[in-house]
Amino acid sequence: LAARESAARYDALAAELDVDALRLRVIAQAKAAYAEWYFVHAALDIHQATQALLDELIATAQTRYAAGRALKQDVLQAEVERTDLDNQLLRLLRLKATVQARINALLNQPPNTPLPPAAAIATATDLPSAEAMQTLALARHPELAQIEARISASASRITLAEKAFYPDFQVGVGYNSLWEDSDKRPVFGVSINVPLDRSKRRSDLGRAQAEKRRAEWTLIERRAGLLADLTQAHAEVVEAQSSVALYRDQLVPLAAEYLEAAIADYQSGTGGFLNVITAEQRALSTELALARARADSARRLAELERWVGGSVDAAVIPTSGEQQ
Repeated sequence: LAARESAARYDALAAELDVDALRLRVIAQAKAAYAEWYFVHAALDIHQATQALLDELIATAQTRYAAGRALKQDVLQAEVERTDLDNQLLRLLRLKATVQARINALLNQPPNTPLPPAAAIATATDLPSAEAMQTLALARHPELAQIEARISASASRITLAEKAFYPDFQVGVGYNSLWEDSDKRPVFGVSINVPLDRSKRRSDLGRAQAEKRRAEWTLIERRAGLLADLTQAHAEVVEAQSSVALYRDQLVPLAAEYLEAAIADYQSGTGGFLNVITAEQRALSTELALARARADSARRLAELERWVGGSVDAAVIPTSGEQQ
């Protein structure tokens, strides 16, 4: 009975840990969808600002063309760029509808249910080392704990299979009211079940031992796979954070400065309108790249937390000289 109770208890624990692993996967999916929702709104804001700037450039080109200080191709180039922006808007609206449907599916809502705009995504600056997160994952990840519970359940089944080789004693106490003599009515009995068919019990024992060995090898394999997934996710988060810093601190300011200089040169008559269009395209692409890098950073951090088994804040934060 104790062996059966132990096996059932560990089976229940394994089922509960399976729910915890599923919860981690759903949380990662929700955070990834939210990061994409943020990117969509950031890209729409950037598109709107770029469209307003392009409208001003078209007005400027038309004014200069009417005054004979610009070529007709300047106005045509601006119109072509405006058409390209309209095409980009269609792609963004399609992406918005797709992400909205994905989030509503996670919320168990109809696909077209309105959602509020996404708030700004905070980019983490301090990230624990890969070694610290590996230690944390091995200690608390529910997938590993689930396999360990299955190993314990298999060990209890081995004990149960071993006990099946021993005789089974049963004691019974009863009362038979059919006897006329009241002294004969109480009944007490002892029975012994001798296991003569040992081949079946040997098969049950071998199966229990094989299940335990399989669970042990599964644990070794899953540990290796988990550490590999975690290491890859950690490297991707570091890359995304570095990309955010590069675009935010260097590329976006340089592209904005380049655009301002190109507009000033065109308005003063020392620069060509093609330079303005090129600068506008570069500014648009760098701002979109920054928004994408921020969304990717949040998405990859969510995936990293899935492999760690929860928030990375529980890992030991290394000193600045140890950070990767």
